Amino acid sequence: MPPIVLCVVDGLRGDALDLVETPALDRLMAQGRATLAARSVMPSVTLPCHMTIFHSVEPGRHGVVTNTWTPQVRPVRGLFEVAQGAGLRTAAYYNWEELRDLWRPGALETGYFWRDNKSPAGDARVAQAAVEGLQGGEVDLAFVYLGYVDEAGHRYGWLSPGYLQAVAHADACIGRVWAALDGRGAMLVTSDHGGHDRSHGTDADADLLVPLILAGETLSEAGPLEGAVSLLDVAPTLAALLGLAAPDEWEGRALL
Repeated sequence: MPPIVLCVVDGLRGDALDLVETPALDRLMAQGRATLAARSVMPSVTLPCHMTIFHSVEPGRHGVVTNTWTPQVRPVRGLFEVAQGAGLRTAAYYNWEELRDLWRPGALETGYFWRDNKSPAGDARVAQAAVEGLQGGEVDLAFVYLGYVDEAGHRYGWLSPGYLQAVAHADACIGRVWAALDGRGAMLVTSDHGGHDRSHGTDADADLLVPLILAGETLSEAGPLEGAVSLLDVAPTLAALLGLAAPDEWEGRALL
């Protein structure tokens, strides 16, 4: 099976892509389907948003409402559990350790964690690990997390020159991962939340509106993603690309 890649750039505002050169993302948008105004969830904080990305339910349902993970009272199967149950090989490449609880024990086949979301080098190292895994042909579904854009937002301010430099660097990392697919499979690029000033977590559009870009050989046409799009739609879309049935509990829709 050609690999499917989910890439999340932490803290990437949709409107930031109009302010800096992002040749890799521009290429993906030209070849695929995209919106710069997909809606995140409240609270617009990293771990709750990622739980929604992987489980297609709101934080009020999965129960994670801060950056400290708590077990679900009524468990919802996540994307990796569904993929692993179908015999697919899952992989995660990330540089923020709290993401380790997005999948349950036994659902991850390959894991790469590097403790550095504070510098561009940390994102580059994660991207290189993903490139090596994809080129090795050992992955059906890969999660690639780039954490430095969020760090730059907190350090310099969202949409500041330092933040936009981080966005450009993330774009270069995405371009390397996309090239590793070598025309196979598909990639979905999104973010967990945006930000304003030097923070996030509110219901303001600056915090909630993020890009969602889908490109790959399985798409029949290119163009904008029409209608309301949210983070709840990520897992159902990836499941559809993998030919998997979405669990009944998932609340989003496949964007295909």
